[in-house]
Amino acid sequence: MTESSPAADRQGQRYPLSFTQEWFITLDQGDDGGTFGPRFMIVSALRVTGHVDLAVLQGALDDVVARHELLRTLVVRDADPPYQMVFPPCPVPLEVKDLPPVTGTSRDLVVRELILQAEAGSVSARQVPLIKALLCTFDDRDSVLLLTVHHSVSDGWSVHVILRDLGAFYAARRTGIPAVLPPMRQYREYAAWQRASATSTAQDGAPAYWQHKLDGAREFTIPNDHGHPSSYSRPYSQHVHDIEPAIMTGVSALAAATRSTVFTVMLSAFYVLAHELTGDTDLAIRAFTAGRNEEQFHNTMGLFLNCVPFRTDIAHCASFRDIVTATRETFVEAIAHELPVNVIEQAFPAFTKPREDLRTSQFIIANQQGQLGDDLTFPIADGARWAGDGMLEGQEVHDIPSGTVWNLAAEPSGALNGGVLFNLDEFDESTVAGWAAGLRQILASAVRDPDQDWKLLTGIAPRHQNRVQDPEQLPG
Repeated sequence: MTESSPAADRQGQRYPLSFTQEWFITLDQGDDGGTFGPRFMIVSALRVTGHVDLAVLQGALDDVVARHELLRTLVVRDADPPYQMVFPPCPVPLEVKDLPPVTGTSRDLVVRELILQAEAGSVSARQVPLIKALLCTFDDRDSVLLLTVHHSVSDGWSVHVILRDLGAFYAARRTGIPAVLPPMRQYREYAAWQRASATSTAQDGAPAYWQHKLDGAREFTIPNDHGHPSSYSRPYSQHVHDIEPAIMTGVSALAAATRSTVFTVMLSAFYVLAHELTGDTDLAIRAFTAGRNEEQFHNTMGLFLNCVPFRTDIAHCASFRDIVTATRETFVEAIAHELPVNVIEQAFPAFTKPREDLRTSQFIIANQQGQLGDDLTFPIADGARWAGDGMLEGQEVHDIPSGTVWNLAAEPSGALNGGVLFNLDEFDESTVAGWAAGLRQILASAVRDPDQDWKLLTGIAPRHQNRVQDPEQLPG
């Protein structure tokens, strides 16, 4: 593996950063934490049927790194200005582990445990490649392939790109028929395009929109139990919750009736939950977006995600349906005028002022979608299928820079699988569980009668219950 150093710099080529990479640097906490820490990563698992040819698998992994430069790119954060450096193709670390015979439990449960173990691992952001693989074999016909990618070079969409290309390269090496993959552009090309677009007159409408939209707005932050520490003493935890298919069917029906989306209805429910927690009605909740508005970069592996504030004042809404209608307008306008998160934060510093209050913590929604279609099977060995991505209950999961992230992922059954990332230094498990149950209750009641008074959609106990009141309880 190549490590970042003055000598290593001579082996690579320098390029400007994207705005997303610059934003990640603002969240950096050094090599021990934050967006470039070793535990800020994405873990994916494939259940593989049939014999795995290790030489073919190694070659296919290396082919992926050769195709996608960002997997062999380091962000040099201590330079002025920081930059990204692309290194030549290099081999992917591949570990092979034979699993002991499974007794008294199913192999599926073992797979879940393997994902949790991988989530508790690490991958360096100072060495290339920023991806590693672990193949765990039950026997010659049944195995699990775990891929760990550093989050500073990847996002949910990119994981699907990696897996698609890995399957294509594996099949090509096994059959001798060249892989047929769509054309793609490198991430450094996206960074150059993004910077050029940001100075284009075509973007003039976006700054004006946000100037008006965020006037007087403050980012929604969620009340915590123990104050917000300057640094965490333990890994992040995850609370997993499901919203059953019957409720989600109602969510889909309401989305169709209001000409909106499932995410719009979910965001409306979060507005109600936020009101119950704080009493506020003018709410600006942030959510991750794919950030891939340009089709020319749909097959590029890289860090594209963006964090967009969605501000809606629900004070004058009479019903939940009214909130959905107002939220739909907010969503459509915000996406049409989307700007990189750090551009917005630099232009409107007052918007992030609530982060200075140690009694509250950051709150972001992550709506996970199958960006490359619903087929999550790949031509590795006799066939590989998606087995998970860490959305499992666990007391130690990959880190995030700060606060909470609410992951939402649709299941084939029609249910919505949710995973709330939080740190026990800030929140009690029971608090987070109560919020998740409250969100479900709000949705269930709302889709049953969307025209009822939204203030009757009670999801949790009395508002403000989680806000820390005693300053002596706050850290340092």
